Amino acid sequence: MRWIDFCSVALLALNLATPVHGQTFDAASVKLTGPEVQQPYTITGGPGTNDPGRFRAPRISMSTLLARAFNVSIDQITGPPWLHDVAHANYYTIVATIPPGTTKEQFQKMLQNLLVERFHLVFHREVRDFPGYELVVDKGGPKFAEITPTEGANVGAAPDVRILLDAPAASDGFPKVPGPRTMSQSGRDGTTRTKYQERTMTEFVANLGFVIGSSQGKGALEGFLQPRVVDKTGLTGRYTFVLEYHDEGSANLARMLPASGGNSEAGGFAPVAVDPGTGPNIFTAIQKQLGLRLDKVAAVPLAMIIVESVDKVPTEN
Repeated sequence: MRWIDFCSVALLALNLATPVHGQTFDAASVKLTGPEVQQPYTITGGPGTNDPGRFRAPRISMSTLLARAFNVSIDQITGPPWLHDVAHANYYTIVATIPPGTTKEQFQKMLQNLLVERFHLVFHREVRDFPGYELVVDKGGPKFAEITPTEGANVGAAPDVRILLDAPAASDGFPKVPGPRTMSQSGRDGTTRTKYQERTMTEFVANLGFVIGSSQGKGALEGFLQPRVVDKTGLTGRYTFVLEYHDEGSANLARMLPASGGNSEAGGFAPVAVDPGTGPNIFTAIQKQLGLRLDKVAAVPLAMIIVESVDKVPTEN
């Protein structure tokens, strides 16, 4: 089942004609990424970061730009086939100056207006029902206890990789750092251990569908729509637990790691023999290790961005 938000379409037509005052960048440079742009391609700046006045994307694809503009995942965007054609994708370099006091919601609207003005984006929104899961408490109850969050920890802060690298290892093998974090370790056989530290159930399920997709070798980057998970546990606190399971996506990646010596005809990359792994699948792991259960449901509503047309090359600055 699906339906179109006709009110949104009507409002969109008005917005396309007249960008909302105060929701455009002070200045913005948009161009195709040239050879002079070197790694790292890290996207920086914007509201909620340490550089709220400037947004920099040295090399960003159209699908990623759309995902940021509409605050959705890449698999929630459909449109021309080239949007998800990684092998033949155009990449763009964007530098934008943001007015002081801009909120995240206003910033997203600025990106939307930028796409309309520079790429002539035409789109509409739809809500479609897709199969998904409900996370519930299994018989016997959860196998983890509510914890007291670290005092003064910034829940919304982005993880600092340097802190994680410099931290000593805790008894569970993960860096000993305070505050709410999600940390993962993956082996060449696809065995994945993820520590959810000081997380709510809402935060846990937010990315759980993508974990399910990757664990089955059907990740978003391979073009698969990821299942969504709805929290029905009734658990309202913060919790810390480790989940260990087999991730076929990680195993597939390991199979394509550089061959030893780097002398293959494929420029140093060749399939590598990887043990199939004996870890539990994600469903069994959640049930046995956490005392929770994933029940399949036929319909989970999901907001979609339907791209009707968008230019591959932006207008000149």
